[in-house]
Amino acid sequence: MQQITRVIGGTVWSEDGPLQADLVLDAEGKVEALEVRGSQDTGARDEKGPRLEEGGVIDATGLWLLPGAVDVHVHFRDPGLVESEDFLTGSAAAALGGVTTVLDMPNTLPPVGDPGALGEKIRAVAGRSYVDYGLFGAAVAEREDDLLAAVEAMAALGACGIKVFLGPTTGDIQAPGWGALYELCRHFGKSGLVFTFHCEDRDVIQRARARRRRLDPADYQSLLQLRPRFGELLATDGVLRLALETGARVHIAHVALKEAVVAIAQAKRWGAQVTAETCPQYLLLSDGDYPVHGPAMKALPPIRSAGDREALWQGLLEGAIDLVATDHAPHRRERSAHEAVWEPPFGIAGVQTMLPLLLDQALQGACTVSDVVRWTSANPARAYGLYPQKGSLLPGADADVALVDPEAEWRVDETWWKGKSRNTPFWGRRGKGLPVATLVRGRLVSWQGSLAAEPQGRFLANSAVRR
Repeated sequence: MQQITRVIGGTVWSEDGPLQADLVLDAEGKVEALEVRGSQDTGARDEKGPRLEEGGVIDATGLWLLPGAVDVHVHFRDPGLVESEDFLTGSAAAALGGVTTVLDMPNTLPPVGDPGALGEKIRAVAGRSYVDYGLFGAAVAEREDDLLAAVEAMAALGACGIKVFLGPTTGDIQAPGWGALYELCRHFGKSGLVFTFHCEDRDVIQRARARRRRLDPADYQSLLQLRPRFGELLATDGVLRLALETGARVHIAHVALKEAVVAIAQAKRWGAQVTAETCPQYLLLSDGDYPVHGPAMKALPPIRSAGDREALWQGLLEGAIDLVATDHAPHRRERSAHEAVWEPPFGIAGVQTMLPLLLDQALQGACTVSDVVRWTSANPARAYGLYPQKGSLLPGADADVALVDPEAEWRVDETWWKGKSRNTPFWGRRGKGLPVATLVRGRLVSWQGSLAAEPQGRFLANSAVRR
């Protein structure tokens, strides 16, 4: 893995805007300095793409330098479900997509609901990631009697956060009851530990299942009836109340509803320590797209109306929604156009496509490049206590860099795809704005669409938890 010393000639983007500057990196793979160039030094050259020169210098003239994206919601299925993905393939896809840090979810086999399972996963993943990574633990109903001790021990091992699955999803990890969650969040309210919630109510969904026999299995609206808006909103309201009453740091995953955006904004005004994410599928698709994409767009929570989609964009632009993550959820089994719309598997593989999709939206005017940096780098790192080590290119930060060619056209297809599973509604989609090289801590990991090194990603043990 080649150590890079300078990246010259590019435009450095932060959440505050562009800067014509060269990146100077130190021997530890950190940003040593940003050397601002005069306007006379910003012209393009005839050769397209980055150029690697002697001494570990990259000539990035005409390219954008973004802080590597921080995807705080991936399912790399490792251990136990590796026929769909593993850390090698998932992290390779991340690197090719300009993602330099991932936080991996705990619904694996076995589920990561206790310190023993987390310790085993830490050991199993070591040396098998191209990017830096954190690992979640889970709060599970089976450990309700000793929940505080289990979470304390997982935090001590360095869990990046604790995931709570309030509704049934892949792996069907049942959450503790609201009373136990209240005690848990109150106990850890001042600790800095992040509790991340999948907000759908289990009871509402289970009751709705009785209606299946009266619904059309080919109609996407049937899925929406079986995962009611009410269930997502009820769970969201409960989590926001937990944050307000206990002072705990709460993160709401994959927000899909306009009413949830309003509720989150209000809770923030009331002082809740809450952050929230949405995902590219909720920003770019609506229920009306099902006839085109079919089962490939089945996700949990479900993709809903165009009105919800527009409210999510507005929530991002106004700050009610803090960030974009992928909920990267690969499934090896091919979906059939003839399967009932409510049958699993659910989920979309997206860690490689997030940054290209959003950059294309920025180039079309839906947002700015600075917005993309804020939503995919700076704010995700802040939400989990990683900023400014991750999510920035400030002096002293890890030199995690996505080099982007704003003129490069891309297509989601076999020649570019690195993951094991292809369950994405964006297969075949075209756009502009492509990561063409990726650095992780100053080391070249991907180059012009290919991996450029062996996996040397580091486990980011959470050191922010204070008892």
